[in-house]
Amino acid sequence: MKISKMKISKVGVIVPIYNEEKTLGNVLNTLYWCKDVDRIIAIDDGSTDNTWKNLKLFKKIDLNNKIKLIRSKKNLGKGGAVKVGARHLDKYLNAGLNYVLLIDADLIGLENWHIQRMIDEIHNPGVSMVIGLRDKGNKFLNMLMWFFPLNGGERAFEKEVFFDIIKNPLINGWGLESVMNDYCKKKKLIVRKVRLDGLDHIGLQ
Repeated sequence: MKISKMKISKVGVIVPIYNEEKTLGNVLNTLYWCKDVDRIIAIDDGSTDNTWKNLKLFKKIDLNNKIKLIRSKKNLGKGGAVKVGARHLDKYLNAGLNYVLLIDADLIGLENWHIQRMIDEIHNPGVSMVIGLRDKGNKFLNMLMWFFPLNGGERAFEKEVFFDIIKNPLINGWGLESVMNDYCKKKKLIVRKVRLDGLDHIGLQ
């Protein structure tokens, strides 16, 4: 039953990007070659480095037309960028979208199995949101992450849950993850956490 559901489902990914020229190449390449990802919406949120230039170079080798690039002239903040991406996502999948992933562009060590792990988990019956737990390189910190995954940027959602969350004006700017957590808690939805070993982000380097 679960296998047949996965075959007919469509997964769209939103990648908000701000000044991440160093890491976005591997992030997009990993997403691009993930077999269960159908569409990628990459939003350059007013970057001042070579982010947009690098995105256009990547688009040139997008033979499957799998990636949609969007450029904001001003920085909207992560929540604002995700809202922009969401407006394009469902349209690009011809209303056949089932699941949405959010993936940060500053990740180090992203591999195909990280993405697949989140997709597999969101397919489980009753699960509304999945939070990917980054690898902090320390057993104690990794253990704590199971109890405090409040800011994890790698998430998967049922379509209806995602589009309901982004209606909340509080996600504008940088309050996105907190609003998502609060929404699922108030609605008493099932949230799963998955360990993404070997994955961290450049902010801690």
